[in-house]
Amino acid sequence: MNPDKNRKRATSLRAARLFTNVLNPFFVFTVLYALVAISEGGVHQSIPYVAIELAAAACVAGYVFLLRRRRRVGDFWLSGRRQRLVPALVLLGTFVALLAALALLGAPGTLFLVALSMGLASAAVAATTFIWKASAHSAVAGHAAVAGLLVLGPLGLLFALVLPAVLWSRIAAGDHTPAQTLAGAGAGAIFAAALLG
Repeated sequence: MNPDKNRKRATSLRAARLFTNVLNPFFVFTVLYALVAISEGGVHQSIPYVAIELAAAACVAGYVFLLRRRRRVGDFWLSGRRQRLVPALVLLGTFVALLAALALLGAPGTLFLVALSMGLASAAVAATTFIWKASAHSAVAGHAAVAGLLVLGPLGLLFALVLPAVLWSRIAAGDHTPAQTLAGAGAGAIFAAALLG
């Protein structure tokens, strides 16, 4: 093998892993959600809404970290399709709790719809887990790209720029095929457009 080719491949893999970890679903959705909360009600009014979303994200991440610690999953991003079912159910249950909390707090309708559309996209991607491994990273990025543009206007372009980086990273890291990333992104985009358009 060509040493230069091996070095380029290793560099590409490191970059893909970095993008996968930095542009992860928790971070991308939380940034979108916080920006929508602030745009809908200002910084002070958004604090409780952002706090409950951070608590929900911490619950899901904490559960996956616990599974990792007990060696029940191979990695934090649940690369093995069979490892995804129970964490997906925990994620969906957390979305239901988040939506209930938003309703009880009288959150702005747009913020509620952003969370609902992301929850529905997550459910759609989780349902495919039984037969196929669509990309959850791509679903969140696709949702954020469309929701960001629809709700935040020009500021939403940030998420449109994130989407190709996420798609590339999932393919370059060897975690998903192009079809799996496009299916995930498509599911996220469809639910965002349907509920927010």
